[in-house]
Amino acid sequence: MKIPKKLYVERIAIIAGGIFFIFSLNHIFSLYSLQGAAYGVGEFGYNIWSLLGFIVSIWLLKRLFRRKDRRLHCVAAVSGLLMAAVIVYGTYVHFVNDIFQSARVVCLQLILTLGIAVAAIPVSEEILLQFDRLNHYGARKWEGKVSKSYFFIVWLLIFAAYIPIFLWFWPGNFVYDAPFQLIQVIDHQYNTHHPLLHTVMMGAAYQLGVRAGDASTGFQFYTLLQMLILSASFAYCAYYLYKRRVPRVYRVCAVLWFALFPMHAMFSITATKDTLFAAFFLWFMIYMVRLLFDREQFRWYHFAGLAVSCILCCLMRNNAIYAVIAGSVILLWIVKKNMRYKLYMAGFLAGICILTNLANAGLTAATNAETVDRYRETFCMALQCLARVAAYRRNDISETDYREICAYMPEEDIKVYSPYLADTVKSNANEELMKENFINFVKLFVKMGLRFPDEYLEAWVAGNLGYWYPLDRGMYVTGSLEFYHKLMWREHEIIKREYCSWPRVIYEPLYYYGDYTEVPVLGYLHRPDCWVWLLNYFLFWCIYRKKKGAGLTGIIPLMYLATCYLGPTAILRYIYCLVVMAPLLGYVVMQSADEQAYPASGKIEIS
Repeated sequence: MKIPKKLYVERIAIIAGGIFFIFSLNHIFSLYSLQGAAYGVGEFGYNIWSLLGFIVSIWLLKRLFRRKDRRLHCVAAVSGLLMAAVIVYGTYVHFVNDIFQSARVVCLQLILTLGIAVAAIPVSEEILLQFDRLNHYGARKWEGKVSKSYFFIVWLLIFAAYIPIFLWFWPGNFVYDAPFQLIQVIDHQYNTHHPLLHTVMMGAAYQLGVRAGDASTGFQFYTLLQMLILSASFAYCAYYLYKRRVPRVYRVCAVLWFALFPMHAMFSITATKDTLFAAFFLWFMIYMVRLLFDREQFRWYHFAGLAVSCILCCLMRNNAIYAVIAGSVILLWIVKKNMRYKLYMAGFLAGICILTNLANAGLTAATNAETVDRYRETFCMALQCLARVAAYRRNDISETDYREICAYMPEEDIKVYSPYLADTVKSNANEELMKENFINFVKLFVKMGLRFPDEYLEAWVAGNLGYWYPLDRGMYVTGSLEFYHKLMWREHEIIKREYCSWPRVIYEPLYYYGDYTEVPVLGYLHRPDCWVWLLNYFLFWCIYRKKKGAGLTGIIPLMYLATCYLGPTAILRYIYCLVVMAPLLGYVVMQSADEQAYPASGKIEIS
């Protein structure tokens, strides 16, 4: 039987594509170690992974060629090329620490990107089609009477699930910035480096314990309050899914996800502002979904809930206000509505900003807090870029420029510059000079950027690598999840006591010794890039299916992520808010199956 010419060409293209992909992937893996080629990483067919990768790529390409959906192919091509690019350039930044070595290397990187895209594009199609499956599943509406007690039952179940780890690590996981914040309370020297509301909440519980003669006993009340708030936020999300008649299986999975996924239990007892921020962010995003996607008729108490949740978000993370403002401006521009309504919503946004600033001003006045780190925190990425130029291009810049850079940050810190952590240069940066000489600082930043754009790009890529690089990158890029006590070296220390021993079997190996990174699936779910790519593919799916209303709900999370990209490093706790809202994104995908949620014109209107 004669094979049609088209099919013959297709088969040749698939085989050639599979070979191209394996050669590209093996070259990427060869950069992981100088000894990589000795273990068969750099040669096609030398190891079993090359053979398996070749077979999988062939299978994926065959499935891609069978599909005739041009829009799917276009969206998958964009998302697949993006995935391929971050793999190639992330590898060069991380393992070579230099993207633009030579013209030959730049050309090689472009070829490698195309080679990785051979598999990344069909993989993107498979992911987008999985969103389609979830979308179709959402058509199965749950029928039954809504019980108001559902929220309290779920709240109790989730909170009870966190009790054992609380009793094991009583009075809580005193780690990250908590010691530095409580030292402010003890010394009565508050500052705005960390959110004051969070510092005051922890300080009130700590001081209660000190007055009672046991700081640990007092601090447990902060941990319990945090557990209650986080579990209540999760219960509210589950109750929202329940009211919206989401299929029962999905709701049960969501509740189990909130109650049993060990990351949530760990964060529930961990004294970091990111936990409460995630709780308030989920609450805020549910209101945004109700307003933008469900198109509910909001009454005054709904707007009050929206405003309160938004303000609490902004009070728990200093960068949240920028995400809310940028996201809201984009939404007001996109959403089709008359000018009067847009002015009304703009006024509402302005009111939220004013109330947030008033709340911060009140906390500052009440605690006599000193405003510090405003410039070096806001422009930490600019400092990181300048430090990279000074560290790596010392011989290419004039002595005058080098000394000007050293005026903003100590030369000793520049010598120990880390591509992955801006804290090494921002912590001792000259805040007063940046404030008083800000125009000249900007001029210096622009001047060095025009001369060394490659170093600026690499500084930004290295600093954000943990947010989007999907391959193995080592622990030091994003840091481990800390699970122990840091001492304050003060009279009243917080001392751990163990009231329940069995959680030690699960949580001590996972988090105290960091074995969670070695557990299949669980380890990847603890990586920031997993959740960033979930948000990315959600937005790509909205573009693919022209779900404008669904896509609007991802604007503010995307803007928050953009503020993180300008931060000092990539850490999971910074984007824990994206983890907790995963079931909400799934709901938006499922409910998009209801065509009545969208006007025929494709324009979203808010009543």
